[in-house]
Formats: sequence, structure tokens, C-alpha cells
Amino acid sequence: MKVLYIYRNPQMGYSIGKVFSVIECEMEKYCEVSHIFLPCNNYSFKSMYRNIRYTLFKVNSGKYDVIHITGTENYLLPFLRKYNTIITVHDLGFYTQQKSFLKKIKKYFLWIKTLRLAKRVSFVSEKSKEEALSFVNFKKNQILTIYNALDPEYNYIPKKFNVKCPVILHVGTSENKNLKNTIAAVIGIPCELRIVGNLTEENRRQLEIFFIKYSNFCDLSNEEVRREYIDCDIVSFSSFYEGFGMPIIEGQATGRVVVTSDQSPMKEVAGNAAIFVNPYSVDSIRSGFIKAIEENKQYIQLGLNNIKRFSVNNIALQYYNVYKTMTKTKQ
Repeated sequence: MKVLYIYRNPQMGYSIGKVFSVIECEMEKYCEVSHIFLPCNNYSFKSMYRNIRYTLFKVNSGKYDVIHITGTENYLLPFLRKYNTIITVHDLGFYTQQKSFLKKIKKYFLWIKTLRLAKRVSFVSEKSKEEALSFVNFKKNQILTIYNALDPEYNYIPKKFNVKCPVILHVGTSENKNLKNTIAAVIGIPCELRIVGNLTEENRRQLEIFFIKYSNFCDLSNEEVRREYIDCDIVSFSSFYEGFGMPIIEGQATGRVVVTSDQSPMKEVAGNAAIFVNPYSVDSIRSGFIKAIEENKQYIQLGLNNIKRFSVNNIALQYYNVYKTMTKTKQ
């Protein structure tokens, strides 16, 4: 079986490529795999046209049994209808949180309506699948949920918990990552807040006004991000909106206590192995951090048990079984 993975242009973000590169490597155990990266890094009509032409050239030049769009490039689907195409949907925030009416119309027809044209649509969480079902009338047996895989590089690294001044790692600074409430929540708690992502001037003023000890890092390599998990005591992920939530399982795999939102898909991903908080309540987040400081030991083993669900071998096998169903071949 030959499988082609289609990735968006790397300049549009590394997160999807990071998730699927480990799946692609694992899939080499079961079938022949190849991949392409799209040449254009934006969604102008000219760029999409170039990406479509490039994709069709690559697809037609190889005899692939399965074409797997790894995420976000839904507009390719109308041009791949004669192939066994599967697309992975990570979230629908690009549509549901879009405020511009004209852009929302464009995304509805090119990103939402086109999903029905794939032979299979996989979602990385039940939350994302339920969200899509409110917009798209899928065919029977067309959709399924397959979680993201944990990078095997993330493994348990023991660390003595710093009770007096724990390091709280906050990954991501976009609006949905809830940094503003997180900063407010640590006021009065002796700690160091380590923030990965670009800070706004408002963020910096908030940190400095309340004399919060913090450090900030941007454009980290995968290994540097992994080192941040190793060096921290608590992983903070009280996000408002996610399709999955990789920091949850990356923190758990490293052996760190995770404080995350009490809503889907965070609860779905974290299992019973995290401290859940109301992301809209500063008091709730603060209480979560205090609980993490006082009761951190019990969550470490729970987290290590939880992440077994997301092993790359487990996830790759799930996709492989889907590929076999799509091609109706017996391997």
C-alpha cells in the first residue's frame, strides 16, 4: 500500500507537521509512505490555485492507494474526488471564531462544505467531530475520531517538585490560550511563570505591575520546547478553545502535573489525570495552581497511565486500519 501525506507550507505553522511526522515515521512499518509540502503559505486564490496544481501534479505522478491531507487544506478535496482521500480535521476554530462575515462565507464553502467530498474524515477529538456535525451532513461511516499521537521523544523525567517557588509553564499566547487570566491567577503565589510565545505589551504591563517573576521564550525548536517541560513543575493549559491540546499529554508524559480547562476536548484528552479549572474564573485557576502545589504527586502516575492511549504505534495502527478499509485490500 502506498500512502501520500500532504502537509501545508511549513511557514504556516509547525504544529500539524510535528504531529503527523511521527505518525508518518511509524507508518513506514506497515506501508510505503511519501509526503509533500505545499508551495504557498497563504490562502489567497492565487496561492490556492498554485497549491492545487502542485498537488495534482504530485498525485498524478505516483500511483498512491491513499491520499492523506494532514490538516487545514480542505479546499483541495474537490480536486481529489477520484482518489481515496482522507483528511484530518484538528479543529473548526478557523471558521467558528472568524469575525469577518466575508471571510466566514469563503471558509464555509472552501473548508466546511468540502469535507463531505473526502472518502474519510478523521477528527482529533470527539469535540471537533461534534462541532463539525453541526455544520455538515456526513455520509454513513464517513467520519471517525483518531487522537493525535504523542512524540516518542517525550518520556518520563523525574524532578523534585519545587514547593517554595514552582515553575509554571504556559504554552501559547494566542487569545484562546487564556494568558491574561493565568497571569491574574498567579498573583500572590510564589512562582516563576515561563511563557512560550509572543507577549503583547498588555501582557508585559500586567506581569510587571504585579511584580510577577517570569521569563519568555519564542521560536523554540522542538527540543527546546521539550526541555521547557522537563524544567517546569506545573503545566498550565486553561485554554478557552482547542481541537485537542498537545501540552496536556506532553506534560503528562514528562511527569508533570497539568492544570487545564474543565471543558472539551481538554477533559477528553486529560482523562482523570489533570487538575481541572474553569478557564473563565481567575479564582478557579488560582485554586488549581494551589492544588497542584499541594497535591502534585498523585497526578504524575495518573498522567503516565493516561498517555498510553496516545502512543504513536497505537495511533498509526488506527490510521492503517482505516487505510485498509478505504482501499478494501487485505494486508
